[in-house]
Amino acid sequence: MWSQKLKSGNVCYYERYKDPLTGKAKTATITIKPSGRKKTDERIAEDALREKIKKNISNIMPDSETLTLDELMEKYIIRQRQEYKAQTAASSKMHLSTVKKLLGGDTLVCRLNAPLVREKLWDDDPVTYNGRLKIFKSMMNWAYKADLVPDISYISKLTRRKTAPVRYKDAEKYLEHEEITKLLSGMKIERWRNLTEFLLLSGMRIGEAIGLDDSDVDIPNRVIHVTKTYAVVIRKITNSAKTDTSVRDIYMQDELLSLCKKIKKFEKQRQIQFVYRTKLFISDDNGDYINYSVFSKYFRENTENLLGRRLTPHSLRHTHTALLAEAEIPLEEISRRLGHVDSKITKDVYMHVTEKMKQRSDERIKNVKMLDIC
Repeated sequence: MWSQKLKSGNVCYYERYKDPLTGKAKTATITIKPSGRKKTDERIAEDALREKIKKNISNIMPDSETLTLDELMEKYIIRQRQEYKAQTAASSKMHLSTVKKLLGGDTLVCRLNAPLVREKLWDDDPVTYNGRLKIFKSMMNWAYKADLVPDISYISKLTRRKTAPVRYKDAEKYLEHEEITKLLSGMKIERWRNLTEFLLLSGMRIGEAIGLDDSDVDIPNRVIHVTKTYAVVIRKITNSAKTDTSVRDIYMQDELLSLCKKIKKFEKQRQIQFVYRTKLFISDDNGDYINYSVFSKYFRENTENLLGRRLTPHSLRHTHTALLAEAEIPLEEISRRLGHVDSKITKDVYMHVTEKMKQRSDERIKNVKMLDIC
């Protein structure tokens, strides 16, 4: 290590090292303000240069033996931000934070094995366990392809736990007619009741509804223009909807048209009452985007208290599918309205509802005595 005093009075310290990728010599530098104690300054500079060189080398040729879960997760999220939308990366980070908490951020990745991971990620709910396992496997597969870990063969031993078939699991997540009436009549906060009914009648994703401008809801032409979404995880508008087919126009049937007029009137009254202006179709009382967490909590609590089962706002999208299926609207039309190209869940809910309709029809026919009528 050698040093050079700069015009500013600070001292720049230098140290050479060999680049493991090229074999050529490189120089690391660190500048510090003199403390008046030369030996102390040199020791501080030496430690700092050692860490800097170690970091430079590890970025080129990471040491799989010392790589921690915390370090791997950081690298994985950086790549996610480069390759995917901000909301996707933020969602991955949120889910991985649970995995990191359970496994331990300072755990050495090379020491992980199937029994340990299975035990640490375990949850009595198989859906929760499978979700943790999925994000963990995604990260480890990426790490292997990025040459950060030499072997991940053990993850093939980590299998998903058996859950209820998707068709019936998701079929439970929509509301029957009597439940809709009970829920809406029991919701006391008008803005949340309006939003619940709007999601129910439009089939929109919650992020799409939150992101609507007032001008997007075209009353004269009976159309809602869906062109963007509010990314709940990062709390900001993204200029594109979830997928290419998510950008669409939703026709307003009579019930939805009437509700949209009611919402516009309600929101205008709130603006006058609380003295604010906003471009949003539905906003909070400051004119800002509504807080999804507050609405979601209110919705879940009300479904649990009023219906005896805890549902999320996304169940309203399933309910919209079910109501249209009961009205014998073709599946292709429903998918277009929802902004789907090919959704398995939409098909599952649709088939579940049509099967129930067939069963009810069979029950009605079962006891018909045709010859007795004659």
